[in-house]
Amino acid sequence: MSQIELILSRHGETEENKLHIMQGQLPGHLSELGKQQAKALAETLDKEELDVIVCSDLARSYDTAMAVARQKGLQPVATPLLREMDWGIYTGKVADEMDFTTLPESVETIEALYKRAGDFVDFLKKEFPGKRILAIGHGGFNRAIIVQLEKLPPEKILSLPIMKNTACMRFTLP
Repeated sequence: MSQIELILSRHGETEENKLHIMQGQLPGHLSELGKQQAKALAETLDKEELDVIVCSDLARSYDTAMAVARQKGLQPVATPLLREMDWGIYTGKVADEMDFTTLPESVETIEALYKRAGDFVDFLKKEFPGKRILAIGHGGFNRAIIVQLEKLPPEKILSLPIMKNTACMRFTLP
């Protein structure tokens, strides 16, 4: 099996990001800046050869992926595996109103995030061997993917910085 070249990115800024709302698995709405960021991502990747664009099935990720896909003549492959962390009862709440030290049971655990990130990596290896892939996900969940790819323990998810909107990181998957 041949290796995968992966470009991992994050969706453009959303209206909810600006308000510090924990979107979790809500769709999200790209702000004007977010739409500009998506267009700039497409321009940045203009000269890159991409075989596949994979994105979360949440609107903010899909809409960002579409900006690149239109330029590349591709159709994004949307998957719930790439969704943001499920914030449970905190979904839709403002971040500074939350107690992050004692999260309720409805919030997706770090272990569950880590496992889902592993499932996502396995999905890429099974479905797109040898391909150059752009994956557009979410700030929190992308950290879980990075931890999986770098073979770090799950608790490292919490200590990684959150990717900036439409930033790119590159990985080679064996």
